[in-house]
Amino acid sequence: MSINYEEFEKVVIETDEKNPVTIAVLTADTVETGQGYRIRITPKTKN
Repeated sequence: MSINYEEFEKVVIETDEKNPVTIAVLTADTVETGQGYRIRITPKTKN
């Protein structure tokens, strides 16, 4: 999945429940996680 941040303000990742729990919120310049979750970021490698 490719995300064009010019078209979206943010991406919210949450559980699929009646009362969803937010796992993470991604914006063009920030990443926020819910309590007890972590984000792993992998940089691009030069070929």
